[in-house]
Amino acid sequence: MNEKIELLMRLLKKMLLWFVFPLALLIFVFILGEQFEVGRLSAIASCEGSMNNAACIRSKGYLASSPYYPDLARRYFASYARMIGGDLGASYRVEPQLPALNINKAADGNPDEDPEDAEDPKATPTKDKLPPAKK
Repeated sequence: MNEKIELLMRLLKKMLLWFVFPLALLIFVFILGEQFEVGRLSAIASCEGSMNNAACIRSKGYLASSPYYPDLARRYFASYARMIGGDLGASYRVEPQLPALNINKAADGNPDEDPEDAEDPKATPTKDKLPPAKK
């Protein structure tokens, strides 16, 4: 009976050494990378209304485009987290800002016409455009 228990203990030690410790290490690296990604996404969100988005994100320690991190350690941890998290269904994509629409060009449908040259019906008339005076 003692031999069976000893065999079981050796099997448990090998399983702990070759399965549980590496699995715990991979989970720890994933959680660390997730924290880096959360920091990057919060920096992007806080810089959303700034005049120069790239400079604001760079001032917080991140890059505005891919690879996102200036140092290799954070880059590798975060890319591992994006890889595993993407397989699990998470989305780390940041939607690009849409360009502002020019309402004047879209309103009359003539894109060739300059909006500054178009007459505004609510604008105050100038001397040469005043209606003739009644006598």
